[in-house]
Amino acid sequence: MSLFGLFGKKQPAFDSSEGDPNVATGLGLIEAGDGAALGALYAGLPPADRVHLIDGMGLLTEIAASLPPLDAHPAMPAIQGGLCYIWAHRLRGYDTADRTSDGQVMDMAQMAFHAQDLLAQAAEQTPLDSALYAFRIRAMMLTGGKEGAFDAICAGLKATGEANLLAEMARLNYLTQKWHGSHEEMYGVADAAAANPPNAAFLSLHARAWIEEWLYETGMNDVKEEKAAFRARRESEEFRADIAALDDRFRALLVDLPAPSRVERQFAHNNFAMLFHLNPDKARLKYHLEAIGDTPTSMPWGYVFGENVPKKLNKLRKSVGLAQF
Repeated sequence: MSLFGLFGKKQPAFDSSEGDPNVATGLGLIEAGDGAALGALYAGLPPADRVHLIDGMGLLTEIAASLPPLDAHPAMPAIQGGLCYIWAHRLRGYDTADRTSDGQVMDMAQMAFHAQDLLAQAAEQTPLDSALYAFRIRAMMLTGGKEGAFDAICAGLKATGEANLLAEMARLNYLTQKWHGSHEEMYGVADAAAANPPNAAFLSLHARAWIEEWLYETGMNDVKEEKAAFRARRESEEFRADIAALDDRFRALLVDLPAPSRVERQFAHNNFAMLFHLNPDKARLKYHLEAIGDTPTSMPWGYVFGENVPKKLNKLRKSVGLAQF
């Protein structure tokens, strides 16, 4: 088995691990075939960090790489299922449907259905692991599901009792208007997360919801009246005050509530920075860019910078008086 990205080969311009030190450890354990240690690493992480670990390893392993056996640790079905979802997404590619071949779609579907089977097994074996539900939702976005399947998965997620920022992000994304919901349903996820958040990072789901609305209204919606209404709201003083108040509450809760995990904090600052890049506020943008440091996330920056996130973000840092990396 060969692994790329961290074992003797040139690193890509963008760090697919997004600065997560657990990814390198996990890749080493896959290379060594040590499923017990890999499962223990995964199970010992905070909820959102488990999701991020699988994301990074999935991007940096060969598709269909040999993995430790399922019985090596109770968490292995969740780990394998999550990795298979990432591989399915890579098999499809990231182009629009008109630039995606039938062969890519077939390969994606086969891997995604395998991911769903593994994740269903994981839900029986480790039902209190919220991370596996994030990947069940994501996999459903690739293949679709039976009526009621999304609600059942969300009920399983709630039953874990874990607050998982990236699982909530998966729910939010599923309910965007470009996928299977509406702006109202999407904002419903963000509003619920912000009502009584376990830490400040959960407020950034509202920033991400607005970014998803912006993406849809500026690039996907053909209804002129709806686009005009979005533009008018975006240019209003009320909107500017609302996002400033959201950011102020985020900063206050960083002090008043338990500290977010490394992955949660990274998610929050990247999404707030994007919010204040699209709705220019130099001081607020600088604060979040400084917090991001040299480890930006591929999303949401990929919406505006494509594959040149590090280079374009450096230019943004320079524009607010921060050093470049």
